[in-house]
Amino acid sequence: MQMMMRRGPRNPHRQKVELHDVRAILRRIAGYLGDYRKSLVVVFLLTVFTTLSTIVGNRVNGIVVDRYIARGRLQALLTVCALLAAMYVVSSVCTYFQSALMIKAAQRTAAAIREDVFANLQRLPMRYFDRHDNGDIMSRLTNDVDNINTALMQSFVQLFTGVIAVLGMGAAMLILSPVLTLIALLATVMTYTFSKAVARITQAAFTTQQQALGALNTQIEESVSGKRVVQLFDHGPSTEATFAKTNAAYTRAAFIAQAFSSAMGPFNNMTNNVAYLLITAVGAVSILNGSHTVTVGVIFTFLIYLRNFTGPINNVLDLINTLQLSLASAQRVFALIDEQPEQDLPDAAPLAATTGHVVFDHVDFAYDTRPILQDVNLTAEPGTVVALVGPTGAGKTTIMNLLTNLYPLKSGRVLLDGVDVTTLRRRDLRRLVTVVQQEPFMFQQTIRENIRLGRPDATDAEVELAAREANAHGFITQLPEGYDTLLTANASGISQGQRQLLSIARAFITQAPVLVLDEATAAIDSNTEAVVQEAMTALMRGKTSFVIAHRLSTIQNADQILVISGGRVVESGRHKDLLARGGAYAALYNSQFDQA
Repeated sequence: MQMMMRRGPRNPHRQKVELHDVRAILRRIAGYLGDYRKSLVVVFLLTVFTTLSTIVGNRVNGIVVDRYIARGRLQALLTVCALLAAMYVVSSVCTYFQSALMIKAAQRTAAAIREDVFANLQRLPMRYFDRHDNGDIMSRLTNDVDNINTALMQSFVQLFTGVIAVLGMGAAMLILSPVLTLIALLATVMTYTFSKAVARITQAAFTTQQQALGALNTQIEESVSGKRVVQLFDHGPSTEATFAKTNAAYTRAAFIAQAFSSAMGPFNNMTNNVAYLLITAVGAVSILNGSHTVTVGVIFTFLIYLRNFTGPINNVLDLINTLQLSLASAQRVFALIDEQPEQDLPDAAPLAATTGHVVFDHVDFAYDTRPILQDVNLTAEPGTVVALVGPTGAGKTTIMNLLTNLYPLKSGRVLLDGVDVTTLRRRDLRRLVTVVQQEPFMFQQTIRENIRLGRPDATDAEVELAAREANAHGFITQLPEGYDTLLTANASGISQGQRQLLSIARAFITQAPVLVLDEATAAIDSNTEAVVQEAMTALMRGKTSFVIAHRLSTIQNADQILVISGGRVVESGRHKDLLARGGAYAALYNSQFDQA
């Protein structure tokens, strides 16, 4: 739980880039790998050694063919083979450590990216989550980061070592035979040209694939979270049909991406085979014409060189789908990291305590371009209870979201003890204002830790005291593990009312002077409501309290009742005065009384 409460680490790699620029994405990844320069230097040195060992070993093989096998020098042949075997063993050990170091760097790089994504998620404003599906966000944090990790462990290793191998083998081939090297280069140019053309197509295709995967994850997350609703409304067949369409879209996108990328392998193999044939034919003609520079051993060595020259290129081309997929994933991941986090003003003022005097001064608010609140004015004196009532969607909860500075105002001010809340440090503001939601959320932690979320440094005795004040101690002690009972799947093992009591206990332990109760009894039965209402009454004692309620019977004793309709305050006053006035509040109250 401490991990969830701490402010995320500063991202040392933040560098705004145009994410459709492949080079910019690669530079961004290289920035993360830069933290492991020493390991990469060791990998580079080991790669140079293994490449030189391969070059020397292959050349010695050619010399063996010309000087020992052709002349029948068996003793010398055995000595050379023993030396080559020892060199190959050392080279294999170096290759192992090279791969191990690269895998370690890749895993830690992926971990750093994952931490940066998660840290920025904790700091993003609520409007970001209003505009993005949970499944897509989860896909970026899991699948997309894993794709980057896979590319670093596999593709990047082969690319890194392949560059050195290609340069080394190319130089050795050129020294051995410029003519045969020209044939190899022509084949390589053909392969590169074809691959570059296909890569332009696959890059867009893999981006589409990852977007489709995000949509697929969103639907899976919704169907699992809403399983009860799906079953109760017999929505299974239509859910399956919708999933089939989404799944088909993902499958189609994945097929297009994979189909284009897989075309490079066969074309590459064809050009390599043609190159082998031409080199063998040209070499044979040179030998038959009496060439002293080209021998059977030279041709043998050159073919091995060519295999080691084209091998790294072939590996990269065969893994081009992984590379393209990782680039598409990196684009999505870095886009999330670069989202502007919720930030305090540079001169944000600290606030250690408050009397609880709250003022809304001509507040206007809109979600994007859709107006929600218009010219809202209210004043809450310290220690008083202010009730907000009105039809669903009128803007009651939005008013409380503005009190905690979750969303930016369009115009007007929200004042706490005369100070604009937008000028305060958010951590101070949200420590002084506690919210009890209609749907209390419990983390997969023990009951003790869920209550302690309100104040992480609270002792066990303080946790128990908060539970007693919230009328939750009784049912907690009846559980097999008591306060150490582990809650799972948003506390599905306990009732809605019990979850709400835990939420109230969490609010008790914060000891915040300003309290918001957002439809806290709307989803529970009348018997449990009495217990919860008693706990809420105790919780509100001595605090400036805002109560959002549909059941008007629960707020008759409020010091001030505001009727919200269409984003405006249409009436305000005490219960008896509003009833006597016969306006909007009286109509709401009488309609509930008639229904009762």
